[in-house]
Amino acid sequence: MVAYKKLRLSGRKLPDIERFFREKLNPLYKAHYAIWVYWWPLWRSLYSGQNIQRKWGQFNLAKEGQAFLDYGCGTGWFTIPVARVVGMRGKVYALDCFHRQLQIVEERSRKKGLTNIETMLSNSNTGLPDESIDTVWMCDVFHEVEQRRAVLEELHRVLKREGILAIYDGMRDRVLSYTAGLFSLTGRDGKLLRFTKIR
Repeated sequence: MVAYKKLRLSGRKLPDIERFFREKLNPLYKAHYAIWVYWWPLWRSLYSGQNIQRKWGQFNLAKEGQAFLDYGCGTGWFTIPVARVVGMRGKVYALDCFHRQLQIVEERSRKKGLTNIETMLSNSNTGLPDESIDTVWMCDVFHEVEQRRAVLEELHRVLKREGILAIYDGMRDRVLSYTAGLFSLTGRDGKLLRFTKIR
């Protein structure tokens, strides 16, 4: 059974954000979900997803027994395969700011028989213990984050001393202006940047 964790941000529950969009921008909200929930996973499966996953091995991102944080997991396109890699000795935390995305991750996890995934509703704080995560994965998320430095500080806190932060994003080198003093760039391949934690 997939565990589900609801986090608070600034004293407000995140579903309030979704409720606002539903009530005030209903057509836009529906269009967003149609694109994000149905079109984007199809795009991943047909075009970029397999290529990105191949780079995991190149950058040593996922191994059996790891604690892995999929930050901005969406509908779980990467959550599901990495849960298979880390296995029952490992754990995958799937974090997203949209409740519906996490419901889809949970449904897909149940269908695949995966019990090592915990979903987390948040757009900033993880609520995880200090130095508890081996790898943080952010795919096409960083450019959408408003408080980029604050999020990176949170990821720095939860990463283990030898932990890896991997960011795949169209911002490319502009990411470096936010990681300074927190993470050291140790590898890159196109949009994928691999960092280690600066103690």
